[in-house]
Parts: sequence; structure tokens; C-alpha cells
Amino acid sequence: MLGLLVLLVPACELGSTKVSGGSSGPVETAPSGPTDATGTTGPTGSTGEVSLAGTWNGTWDTDVPQVNGTFTWVIEVTPNGFKGTIDVQGTSCISNGSVDVSLDGDQITVGLVHAEEPVTFTGTISGDRMTGTYDAGTCPPPNSGSWEAQRSAG
Repeated sequence: MLGLLVLLVPACELGSTKVSGGSSGPVETAPSGPTDATGTTGPTGSTGEVSLAGTWNGTWDTDVPQVNGTFTWVIEVTPNGFKGTIDVQGTSCISNGSVDVSLDGDQITVGLVHAEEPVTFTGTISGDRMTGTYDAGTCPPPNSGSWEAQRSAG
């Protein structure tokens, strides 16, 4: 019996990822062991990819000098996605409203649902930072521009 064991050991390849046997031929297997996660996106939200929950402080800007301002979003996770509120400073077009938020990968869309005028923010999220463009089509010109926001620590 010991002789049979000694004969089988040299036939094994250490570290091989191919396994053969039965009538199905070779089968590829995944390497085992721990894997390291790369990057940080925070806790996952209802999309399973990125969490938007929290308070976001941001700025909005236009191509016209002196036409800019700030805003604060408070976004929470719901069973159907995300929702929240926004307070905007620096414009007479809109001051605050409720927002519906959608997320597709790192692409975010924030629409003002209940506000003085409809405004849509679109952009991307990476960790605790978002950037993009906005369209406030019914507000007086200039009615579009860029925005960026940072999630508050806490």
C-alpha cells in the first residue's frame, strides 16, 4: 500500500488549475484563497453597487460670471431605490424640493419632483464625490451648467 502511495504522489502537479477525470475531460477551476477588494465606494445601497445615502454639500455653476451657488442634498435608501431633499442657494428659480434619485452603475440622475421649477442633475459618483451637469430648462437663462458635491463625514 505504501508503494502505491509513493507512485501516485509524483503524478500530481502542485499549483495546477486543471482537473481531469470522468468522461467530461479537463475542467478549469478558479484559484482559491483570499482576494483583496480595490477602491472604496462605501456601503452598498439598494442597487448593490454604490451607496448614495447621506448628506451631500455641493456647488453649481454656469458659464456666466457671478451666476453660481450652493446646494445640500440629503439622500436616503428606500425599498425602491433612493429619495431625498435638496436645498439650493444662489438662485431665485428654486429654493428646495423633494428629489427622486436613480443610479445605474456610477451614473446618477437626480430629478426635482416637488419644487418651484423642474431641475435635473445628471453625473457620476466615485466614493464620496459626485460631479455632473444640470438642466433647469424653465428657469431664466442661464438655465444649465455644472455641479459637484461631496458627502459629509458622519
